[in-house]
Amino acid sequence: MLRIGVAALLLLSAPGLAETRRIAIVVGNNAGWGDMPPLRYAENDAGKMARVLSELGDVSPDDVMLLQGRRVADLERAMADATDRVNAFHRSPDTRIVVVFFFSGHSDGESIEMGRDKLTYLRLKALLANTGADVRLAIVDACRSGGGLREKGGRAVNPFTIKINDMLTASGEAFITSSAADEAALESSEVMGSYFTHHLISGLRGAADSSGDKVVTLAEAYRYAYDRTVTATSMLPVGAQHPSYDFKLSGQGELVLASLVKPSSMLILPEGAERSLVSDVSRDQVVVEVPGGSAREVALAPGQYAVRLFKGNQSYGGRVMLTDGLRHSVLWSELTLLTPSVVIAAAKGGPSAAVAAKVEPTRDADDTAPVGLTIGVGLINRVLTDPTRPNGSKYQARLGFEPLSTVFGSFNLFGRPRLGSVRAKGELVIGLLGEATFDTPATGQREAVNEGGGQLRLGYRFTFEWLRLSLGLGGEIGVGALAQLYALRPVTTVMVLAPRLSLRLYLIGPLSLTLDGEVTVMAVTLADAGGESLHWVTSPAASAGFLFTF
Repeated sequence: MLRIGVAALLLLSAPGLAETRRIAIVVGNNAGWGDMPPLRYAENDAGKMARVLSELGDVSPDDVMLLQGRRVADLERAMADATDRVNAFHRSPDTRIVVVFFFSGHSDGESIEMGRDKLTYLRLKALLANTGADVRLAIVDACRSGGGLREKGGRAVNPFTIKINDMLTASGEAFITSSAADEAALESSEVMGSYFTHHLISGLRGAADSSGDKVVTLAEAYRYAYDRTVTATSMLPVGAQHPSYDFKLSGQGELVLASLVKPSSMLILPEGAERSLVSDVSRDQVVVEVPGGSAREVALAPGQYAVRLFKGNQSYGGRVMLTDGLRHSVLWSELTLLTPSVVIAAAKGGPSAAVAAKVEPTRDADDTAPVGLTIGVGLINRVLTDPTRPNGSKYQARLGFEPLSTVFGSFNLFGRPRLGSVRAKGELVIGLLGEATFDTPATGQREAVNEGGGQLRLGYRFTFEWLRLSLGLGGEIGVGALAQLYALRPVTTVMVLAPRLSLRLYLIGPLSLTLDGEVTVMAVTLADAGGESLHWVTSPAASAGFLFTF
């Protein structure tokens, strides 16, 4: 096992030992300098790295600075902010500070590129050194990055002692790059990210825990990312990609990057899979890949995930819901046979053409969407009127099933934009509504229901999903009945057409907040001077509630 001399990012320390604070500056930029073609996944890679550091790397969310699609001036301000935080933390004499820098984007071998700006590796190293942190760790995922951070004439040094509960005493700097000095760094459409960052994050989430001790050391994470990156790219026509490292450190400490001891939730993959992919459904991102023979337990945040398992010449898929603090074991019986397609790999920088890779599955578990149950309450205008009755507010309760299935599939819009993937899909909806109006006399006391009814609707909705938000545009049609309950008036049948606007905010686990608005157009038979006649009534309505998926 390769031992890289770098201090702990996460210290499993005994009581009374010095405190370790961590600051992370995570940068992703799809745009390069000049006429460089834009990348597809660099900014998403940065978002995934920021999440794994805050979830498993013991970096406080307040100390993670995520810069996506920003300029060099923004990075320099973030470095200055990190320097201020280091100085504040150092006011406690026993506190050790680790600064982690991550970059995914274009590079010309001498600089990292952030849109129309360039920042030389020499300047980057100076900014990191000026933070005053005890340990600086830089990870750069870019073409030809191997030559940029390494000192000419440098040589490897002996690794320092590894002890589980050692106090962090190391100091210095360490650099990891995704490619050698003369190599391109590659992106994959299948994993929706660069090969190196994808495998590094997979390792941190548990795939690299070869010892089974529930911690992932930097040595384990680097070796895992190195082996998987070389293996995954070696069959491509552009040739294998070789990550590299360089360091200048002294001291001793535990080389831990991630702790799996108390994750938010744990997914346990079944035995027998030759390869497994796990995707975050809400973000439409592949978050973990586990090859056969690796650790099968991966740490994830609560939420809904799509799982793909490969065995022989076939692949299988399904969905799982992870809840906070629980472990979920995937069973082969829960999965469905999928169909294959061709995956494309392309260089992160330069004019390299896309390269066709091996055949992999394309049917997503999204093709069979889970059932969603909505429960909500709201307000709607009255339809039946009677001048002898006092005015009142009409209340509406809704029980909905959405979606029952996904129709026309789903697709990504706008590529992989700066703020994340926007995904569109179509969904069928069934709604059951109950309505009631309460009398409101001058006393202000509600006395009795004076109007009530119910509706059964069938609808269709196009949804646009981004991060934890889902915006739905669609409509519903149906039939219903209305009656003035205090009178002998017979029940009135209504026909309903309702354009709807829906907003869903994912909260945790299977629970989402729902906000809905609509304009209900009803064909109602009402009594007038000439007898019974058909009337068209328009009633705006709004409701709020919760969505439960299962």
